[in-house]
Amino acid sequence: SDEKRRRNTAASARFRVKKKHRTITLERSVSELTGRADELEREASDLRRENGWLKEIVM
Repeated sequence: SDEKRRRNTAASARFRVKKKHRTITLERSVSELTGRADELEREASDLRRENGWLKEIVM
Protein backbone atom coordinates (compact mmCIF):
# COMPACT_ATOMS: atom_id res chain seq x y z
CA SER A 1 0.00 0.00 0.00
CA ASP A 2 2.83 2.42 0.86
CA GLU A 3 4.64 1.36 -2.31
CA LYS A 4 1.51 1.97 -4.37
CA ARG A 5 1.05 5.41 -2.78
CA ARG A 6 4.73 6.25 -3.43
CA ARG A 7 4.44 5.22 -7.09
CA ASN A 8 1.24 7.21 -7.47
CA THR A 9 2.84 10.28 -5.88
CA ALA A 10 5.82 9.98 -8.23
CA ALA A 11 3.52 9.56 -11.24
CA SER A 12 1.52 12.61 -10.19
CA ALA A 13 4.72 14.64 -9.85
CA ARG A 14 5.86 13.56 -13.33
CA PHE A 15 2.46 14.49 -14.75
CA ARG A 16 2.61 17.96 -13.16
CA VAL A 17 6.11 18.56 -14.55
CA LYS A 18 5.04 17.49 -18.05
CA LYS A 19 1.90 19.61 -17.85
CA LYS A 20 3.90 22.66 -16.72
CA HIS A 21 6.42 22.14 -19.54
CA ARG A 22 3.62 21.85 -22.10
CA THR A 23 1.97 25.01 -20.74
CA ILE A 24 5.24 26.95 -20.97
CA THR A 25 5.80 25.69 -24.53
CA LEU A 26 2.27 26.68 -25.57
CA GLU A 27 2.61 30.12 -23.97
CA ARG A 28 5.86 30.66 -25.86
CA SER A 29 4.18 29.61 -29.12
CA VAL A 30 1.26 31.97 -28.49
CA SER A 31 3.69 34.82 -27.83
CA GLU A 32 5.69 34.12 -30.99
CA LEU A 33 2.58 33.76 -33.16
CA THR A 34 1.05 36.94 -31.74
CA GLY A 35 4.24 38.81 -32.60
CA ARG A 36 4.24 37.36 -36.11
CA ALA A 37 0.58 38.29 -36.60
CA ASP A 38 1.38 41.88 -35.55
CA GLU A 39 4.25 41.99 -38.06
CA LEU A 40 2.00 40.72 -40.83
CA GLU A 41 -0.72 43.25 -39.95
CA ARG A 42 1.84 46.07 -40.22
CA GLU A 43 3.14 44.69 -43.52
CA ALA A 44 -0.39 44.41 -44.93
CA SER A 45 -1.13 47.99 -43.87
CA ASP A 46 2.07 49.24 -45.52
CA LEU A 47 1.26 47.37 -48.73
CA ARG A 48 -2.30 48.75 -48.81
CA ARG A 49 -0.90 52.26 -48.40
CA GLU A 50 1.68 51.68 -51.15
CA ASN A 51 -1.03 50.23 -53.40
CA GLY A 52 -3.10 53.39 -52.90
CA TRP A 53 -0.15 55.61 -53.85
CA LEU A 54 0.56 53.56 -56.96
CA LYS A 55 -3.10 53.74 -58.04
CA GLU A 56 -2.99 57.54 -57.69
CA ILE A 57 0.15 57.71 -59.84
CA VAL A 58 -1.42 55.57 -62.57
CA MET A 59 -4.67 57.56 -62.71
